[in-house]
This record gives sequence, C-alpha cells and structure tokens, in this order.
Amino acid sequence: MGVVINRVSPLLLSDLCRDHEISYAGEPKVHVRAGGPVSPEHGLVLYGAEHRDLDGQQVVGDLHVSASKETLEALCSLPRGRFHCFSGHAGWGPGQLEREIGEGTWVVSTASPETVLDTDPTEIWAEALRAEGIDPAAMVPGGGEEA
Repeated sequence: MGVVINRVSPLLLSDLCRDHEISYAGEPKVHVRAGGPVSPEHGLVLYGAEHRDLDGQQVVGDLHVSASKETLEALCSLPRGRFHCFSGHAGWGPGQLEREIGEGTWVVSTASPETVLDTDPTEIWAEALRAEGIDPAAMVPGGGEEA
C-alpha cells in the first residue's frame, strides 16, 4: 500500500468535513489530496509529531498516519495544523511493486515529514529526486510525476 502525496483533488477539506459532520477551523482553501485510485471513498491523514497524542501510527521519523475519523476531527478542529488528508491509496499485487522498481518504473526515496507536510505539492516530486541526488532536469520524460 502506498499514498500519492503530490496530487491535489478538487475537493476542499472544509466540504469533506461538512459532508461528514466534522467541525472545521482550518484555512478555507485547503484541498484533500488524491492518495490513489484504490478505495477513494476511504481516507487517510498524514500528520506531524506535534500531534503525537492522536491514535495514528508512526510511518517514518516524525510522520504519522491514521485512518480514524477521530484523528481527522481532532486535526480539523485546529485553526492551524501540520497535516494532509488523502482520499484513496495506491496498491500493488504480490511482487508487482518489486518488479516495477527493478524495471526502473519507480525511484525509491525515504519520506521526510518536511517533504510530505511542508512542501508545495507541485514541488514534491522534484524535491524527492534531489534528496536522492538525482537532478530532475536529467530525467527522461515518460509517465506521470507522482511521489
């Protein structure tokens, strides 16, 4: 299972909260991100360690994940917070991801909370490549730019 972190959906987080009867105190123009094509009706929240009292699990470093409505409610009740809400996720069959990595379809990069939570979604792909010592301008054009 994976989550696309750089694709913004047209859905506003405030509208999602309204539809699920969740109070929203955040910025009005924050969008839900499209985490992937699998189960888009289900969501995940990625958030920073400053919210560590919530019921999520640590992913890497100070980055945490939760699929609970309670976590979303707690984060959305804050006027400011370091988190993103995602609809859906990406998935692979047995051995598929390993095969695709071996074929060069994917560039593996360690997620950092700063990249996931603080970087503009349009810059995440290039920043992740630079973190691995790859110049984005040297990449051969091909498929999508999803991180």
